[in-house]
Amino acid sequence: MSASSPDSQLREDISAIQQKRRVLQQIVEIAQAIEHMQESLDSVLILGVASKDLPEGALDLYSSLSENLRNLPVNKVKEYLLNLERIIKTQLEKILQFSGIDFASDEAIEVLYLSSDETEQNPLQLLEEFKRTAQTAVSLRVLLRKRGVPTPGAPLPVPAEVIHQQLQQLDVQEQQQRGRIEHKILEMQEDLGRMLDNPAYPEAMKQLLREVRNNLDLDLQNLTKGAPLSALSFVTDADELTGLQEEQPEIEEITLEAPSEMPAKTGFSVAARRWLDSPWDVSWDQAKQED
Repeated sequence: MSASSPDSQLREDISAIQQKRRVLQQIVEIAQAIEHMQESLDSVLILGVASKDLPEGALDLYSSLSENLRNLPVNKVKEYLLNLERIIKTQLEKILQFSGIDFASDEAIEVLYLSSDETEQNPLQLLEEFKRTAQTAVSLRVLLRKRGVPTPGAPLPVPAEVIHQQLQQLDVQEQQQRGRIEHKILEMQEDLGRMLDNPAYPEAMKQLLREVRNNLDLDLQNLTKGAPLSALSFVTDADELTGLQEEQPEIEEITLEAPSEMPAKTGFSVAARRWLDSPWDVSWDQAKQED
């Protein structure tokens, strides 16, 4: 059998994993958008209560404030807080529209990824920014409370009951998306298992694949525990699939044959390793062209 046969099988394996990681990325981004909305709406509700009644969890947001914000005079903190509350009021209507989407439908992809106006902010970015704005506003109220300055609850632009209803719907949809993530990870693990059983793969690359599979095992455990998606390996490590931090094996260790005999194999093996350890948006063709 020619030397190109195992090479062809490796390419097919890489292509299959590439497609699944793209789908997984999209599911994770949708689920994270739901998380951002949940955290944002929770913060909006907290802004509606007096500072003396702030829940214990809100007090922990104080640690997120920068040293510069903590050292601002009270009048500046109040001014900053008022500006943030105004921003929240103007953006809340759009956030509530997003939270009413059925995220299991194709509409979710169209709304979150496609902008109707080139000047508009990407919806995914808008949701993340709104979360930061709302949580910063809560943090400033905590700061004022620590300084002995009470603040009343800010009037909400919509009834609190409406926000509670949206949060209940989002909770159901978050669980659905987590189920999809789990299913896709299990599919990827099956593919990795077949790749590990393939004798054409060099041992150094198999070691990399084992670490990928181990990370996915940890991700499944975190999903089962209900951990936030930001705790998953392919999110925390700059959206890399493996999350590996250590130096990878030398080129000579991951070639299918000796470099002097099969230089073309060296390029493919290195490209495969590089692609497996690259950001989500790097395609197999891009990784290979870097040789």
